[in-house]
Amino acid sequence: MELIEHYFLLRHLHIGLVAASGTLFALRAAAHLAGANWPLARPARVASWVIDTGLLAAGIALWAALRIDPFGQPWLGTKLLLLLLYIGLGTMALRRAQTLATRAAWTAAALACFGFIVTVALAHHPLGLLSSR
Repeated sequence: MELIEHYFLLRHLHIGLVAASGTLFALRAAAHLAGANWPLARPARVASWVIDTGLLAAGIALWAALRIDPFGQPWLGTKLLLLLLYIGLGTMALRRAQTLATRAAWTAAALACFGFIVTVALAHHPLGLLSSR
């Protein structure tokens, strides 16, 4: 059985995990901004790791199923670079920023980056929905 035969499942799994990852980050960041302690607790962190690991695995499986070189496709390379930026921004928002204002700024930047990653994926273009295509 070829991996491509699972394309529909992999694609929908990937999309679902994107939604779960973004939602969990937004909930954790909002609760952290509100002063809650649970966003930094081990269960919340583990849930994030599990979702994001599944998301990465589903993405890699899609690349393999479609036989796509992520570095040969500019939009996929852009998504990978933006993913690294998103991880850094999220880390700043949840763990490194010391004041409420800086946490809010890092959170807004992380959410904007996440949104831009989604537009790049939808448009299949490095500029996302900002492209003229």
